[in-house]
Amino acid sequence: MDKADPRADASSAYPKTATCLCGAMRATASAPPRMVHACSCLDCQRQSGSAFSYSAFFPTAAVTVSGEFRSWRRPSDSGRWQETDFCVTCGGGLVSRLEALPGLVCVPVGCFADPDFQAPETFYWASRRHRWLALPDAIKTMETQ
Repeated sequence: MDKADPRADASSAYPKTATCLCGAMRATASAPPRMVHACSCLDCQRQSGSAFSYSAFFPTAAVTVSGEFRSWRRPSDSGRWQETDFCVTCGGGLVSRLEALPGLVCVPVGCFADPDFQAPETFYWASRRHRWLALPDAIKTMETQ
């Protein structure tokens, strides 16, 4: 993208706010993510209701969460726990913490409603992706995690 294009620096414009579907729960990130990735593990497929998840990972101190929520912790495909905070009104999951990534919180990129959000750097569990999904060469793929 050309630097003259206003979308070129869109991912560096912070703070950014993500919301659940009804808007009652919000997560505001005050700094850019440390990493962005996609994942096709079966849990991410089930949780997202799609072929993969697309998530941004921020330092815990850079994210402020507001609104009423409930938390649910479960083991992931890797055997480590993952805890997700869900809106009590619409049930949308907005913030997750992973045992494997202490000090970071995960926010689904789609909740930012920003089509210019940066692309994922890595695609995990490519071995479980839907076969129609061709992965771009620029994204590092991992067959598992």
